[in-house]
Amino acid sequence: MKQSYRRWSAGLLAGFLAVLTLSAGTVWAVDPFFHYHDPDPEGEVWFDERYQNAGLLRSQQYETVLMGTSLAENYRPFWFDVFYKTSTVKAAFPNGGFHEFSQALDYAFERQDVKRVIFGLDPNILARPAAQAPDQLPAYLYDDDPWNDGAYLFSKDVLLRAGYALAEKERGRTCPLQDAFMWDGTESFSREDALAGYDRPDPAAQPLPEDAFSAACAENLAVVTGWLESHPDTQFVFYLAPYSILYWDKMQRLGETDAMFALLRRTAETLLPYENAELHCFLDDMDVILDLGNYADHIHAAGRVTYAMAEALPGGAYRLTPENARQRLDALHEFVVNYDYEPLFQP
Repeated sequence: MKQSYRRWSAGLLAGFLAVLTLSAGTVWAVDPFFHYHDPDPEGEVWFDERYQNAGLLRSQQYETVLMGTSLAENYRPFWFDVFYKTSTVKAAFPNGGFHEFSQALDYAFERQDVKRVIFGLDPNILARPAAQAPDQLPAYLYDDDPWNDGAYLFSKDVLLRAGYALAEKERGRTCPLQDAFMWDGTESFSREDALAGYDRPDPAAQPLPEDAFSAACAENLAVVTGWLESHPDTQFVFYLAPYSILYWDKMQRLGETDAMFALLRRTAETLLPYENAELHCFLDDMDVILDLGNYADHIHAAGRVTYAMAEALPGGAYRLTPENARQRLDALHEFVVNYDYEPLFQP
């Protein structure tokens, strides 16, 4: 009886180990997050930035890191290769939090000699308290410690994603590395789409005080200045993307316009004194923001807009300086406060 029980236990253990070995072997071979193998630049299955960007930061050779929220997804890295004469990797995180950006940047600096960081500094995430920001990056992927890889090799979720990647490759549903996580080819951009993607809020009873975003902005900018001070030999190119005129309608109706401009002024005053920081502002590009045909909703612009922004960055045409920052932001403030928004919503 005891001998039969031992044989049964040994068989059960052997079967369990075999399943684990098969699972780990499958994950290692398919490697959906590129932890062990470099992605095929000609065609991969891209489906989760927070997990797959770690593999890109690990495997690619680069001097420039392009980073930001979903508004940074619609860029092709080779644009910056051409415009800055550099090598670029893109690591965007939809609705990203500053802790996530810091974790990814730290890993990039560990892996490569990063000479430039191009960062989409969205006002929306500057105004968000850190406690409300997502913090979802898997730490075991953003390091080179082999002892915590069990969370990758023996994960049911990762195994399922490996199966998904295999199935998509079998169907030929892959895209090149340069197109990873781009949505310009899947979304449409028109006045109708922009309006349909914008949920116009009811007017607020009272406007927010100017300092409503002050604490969150200070907390987030402290993270950003920490990057600048920790990496004084790296050039940080921050840019404010061109939110459409619908965004300013939203700010007006929520009573947040003055608070948002206080945030923008504070951002400029904080970053401009740093020698290794540039701040470019596309918020006041009237040719873009007033043409709703450029947008899929109230903030997400088409690839033709992001290409023009990438091309403009090196020349500095939209760069804020200590001499022009206040004037430009005040002029934009005056414009959005006095703009007639109602015709936008008429047939």
